[in-house]
Amino acid sequence: MAAAIVDLWPKALLTLGPAIEDGFYYDVDFGKTKISDEDLPKIEKRMHELVSSWKSFEKIVVTKEEALKDYKDNPYKTEIIKDLVGEITYFESGKFTDLCRGGHVENPSKELKYFKLLSIAGAYWRGDEKNKMLTRIYGTIFPTQKELDEYLTLQEEARKNDHRKLGKELDLFCFSDLVGPGLVLWTPKGTTIKKELYNYIVEINKRYGAEEVSIPHMAKIELYETSGHAQKFKDELFRVVSHYDTEFVLKPVNCPHHTQIYASKPRSYRDLPIRYIESTQQHRDEKPGEIGGLQRTRSFEVDDGHTFCTVEQIKQEAINIAKIVEEFYKTLGLWDGHWVSLSIRDPKTPEKYIGDEKDWVVAEQMIKDISDELGLNGKVMEGEAALYGPKIDFMRKEASGKETQLATIQIDFAMPKRFGLEYTDEKGEQKTPVMLHRAILGSYERFIMALIERFGGAFPTWLAPVQVKVLPITERHLEYANKVAKELKDAGVRVEVDDRNERLQAKIRDAQMSKVAYMFIVGDREAEAHKVAVRKRNGEDLGSKDLESFIKDLKKEIGEKIIS
Repeated sequence: MAAAIVDLWPKALLTLGPAIEDGFYYDVDFGKTKISDEDLPKIEKRMHELVSSWKSFEKIVVTKEEALKDYKDNPYKTEIIKDLVGEITYFESGKFTDLCRGGHVENPSKELKYFKLLSIAGAYWRGDEKNKMLTRIYGTIFPTQKELDEYLTLQEEARKNDHRKLGKELDLFCFSDLVGPGLVLWTPKGTTIKKELYNYIVEINKRYGAEEVSIPHMAKIELYETSGHAQKFKDELFRVVSHYDTEFVLKPVNCPHHTQIYASKPRSYRDLPIRYIESTQQHRDEKPGEIGGLQRTRSFEVDDGHTFCTVEQIKQEAINIAKIVEEFYKTLGLWDGHWVSLSIRDPKTPEKYIGDEKDWVVAEQMIKDISDELGLNGKVMEGEAALYGPKIDFMRKEASGKETQLATIQIDFAMPKRFGLEYTDEKGEQKTPVMLHRAILGSYERFIMALIERFGGAFPTWLAPVQVKVLPITERHLEYANKVAKELKDAGVRVEVDDRNERLQAKIRDAQMSKVAYMFIVGDREAEAHKVAVRKRNGEDLGSKDLESFIKDLKKEIGEKIIS
């Protein structure tokens, strides 16, 4: 791709072009030239022409002085070269040479046939918004045309279900330039989904003895200096102007606040375990180039929970959380296809973690034992641990190939010690509790994004913002339609009446487009018999139904959270 670009635009400056999980990209400075998606076929055509004559990738070793001389007119490559330590290499194919560390196929003309350029985006040089905005071109490649076609089909389906597109069409959330980038505004319909998820999370957790707490959106910086988060999030903290001499910040995490609820009075071993849960906002000043849709925002609501317990209680508490996770995701039909990561430290970078070595050893062994006892078949992943301890992460790979984290259970010996948390044991001695961090759905923003794309906006009935839309055939049937709606509301069903003076087919089409779970069509026959003609959003006609009887069936579907 780089070769094609400099062939077509000789003045373009190449910067960095890595392989990524599902393809590759290259960041390019095109100067004053503006290119768009319309240019991709032209680049792709030239790529095919070039690679057909490439027989190999030839390695060339150069000195730093030679490299700096060769790239004296390219400030980006010059910056890279100055940072390089050790051997500096170019790779050459045909007439094209590029600074590259290597790692290539044996025969490019035979092995690099089935590729596709996907999109163009903006990207700051080295991810720093203070630097120049470059043009990033994304592409993908597969061993066969069949695999490429399958991937492109999945991506096309994903585009149809893109949460930003559907979120706007279904009126779930919005953004405002006046409010600020990366700050989500939830509409009544989007808020309904959030509340239903929240209520279900609380319902399950309370069965296991959890209690709800509530904390403020800010704290003194000392709170996060003690926990270690001030250093971890130093570039992402929102600083708060205050009349006090001390510095305040918007909370980037919730766990330090919860330690202070625990510390607010003396605790005994008889009190443990203590389980706090909460859904609350967190705030992180993400870089402008990194925010977009619900995937990454500057303020986001998190389903959070922290359990304070003895060492002996850790295993059972973690098992209980794992059961909550399984129940929640099975209800949504998202359990099949999941896998479990046992996320531990990277022994090569101990400076990234806090806490005592012996505690880490105990905690890492515990997550392996829990995985074995529950048959989770956890895969050990070095370097994925949290700041303060190892974790069990439940992961899922979607049909599109996108991998997302579902839930997490984290064992933390470090933070309770940092805050001096204590409880009195059976012998009257002071001991430090262990802290379990848990998130069932994590960020509501990311989770709802995943639900929108998973269901294409057609949420299960219990989650659907509008569960029934009543469609009167003509205006004279509006009175009965409103009576039907009242009976549904009285039964706790979310309902709307389409009272527009439109043809019935237009009302049905619009109801299907808005993904309501059911349509109740009412006319003369339905009004006379106290019935409704029922249609599902997929177009299936269920025929005439007794209203009272069908409401009972509907309440059962909603109450049992059935995925129809």
